[in-house]
Amino acid sequence: MKTRFYERTAYKLSEQAVPSCFIKLDDHFDQRLGIIQSSHPHGSVVLAESICARLADVEMYAFLIEDARKRHGLEKGSDVKAAILTRSFFVGYLGAMRALLDVAAVTLAVLYELSLPQAERSFAHGNFWHQLVTAAPNVHRRYHGMRLFFNELLRWSNETAYRVSPLYVSHEQFGPYSSREMHLRLLEETALDITKIPAEPLGLNWVDPLYLHDRWKPNLLNLCEKLCQDIAQCT
Repeated sequence: MKTRFYERTAYKLSEQAVPSCFIKLDDHFDQRLGIIQSSHPHGSVVLAESICARLADVEMYAFLIEDARKRHGLEKGSDVKAAILTRSFFVGYLGAMRALLDVAAVTLAVLYELSLPQAERSFAHGNFWHQLVTAAPNVHRRYHGMRLFFNELLRWSNETAYRVSPLYVSHEQFGPYSSREMHLRLLEETALDITKIPAEPLGLNWVDPLYLHDRWKPNLLNLCEKLCQDIAQCT
């Protein structure tokens, strides 16, 4: 009996296709778990749904960012509306991204019975990697190559206050009547003092949040594929 865990996530509410790794994992559940009582969900299904739900959240916020641009196009004040919504949705996007990384680390900690307190079940904690390489060196090898990617996402999450700067800062940088695309951008670096960002726009690097999503999404899918493989092997 298939669990259809992916239908209990934001994928159920959108036209976005469910990544194939989750469909394949549910096929595995169908063969291995038999009939699952809803009152006693299998631990592997709980982990799978948690991962899928967080990736679906990331996709949802990316859609909302893109949709804000399309909805607020030509009417009066639309540029400001699009910029405000972009900032708000991207804060949610970063939160969903951080949640996905956290549940990924928790999944590995559970599957491989790592001796870690909850606070250390994180890709940001050195002891997590130490415990993983000790308990499952082959698994550690598969994920270790993604640490630079994890660190980049964690930096964005930790530095949200600087990266997602107030619209006032953008207006100071580019002028309130510059192209709307400029005001949809975010800081790709950490300002030393957000209240003293120089007025010279060439002094800092700015990036479109949808460009970031396009850059990060392949790695996120790769992460989920790896996790699905681990869940299947341990089920």
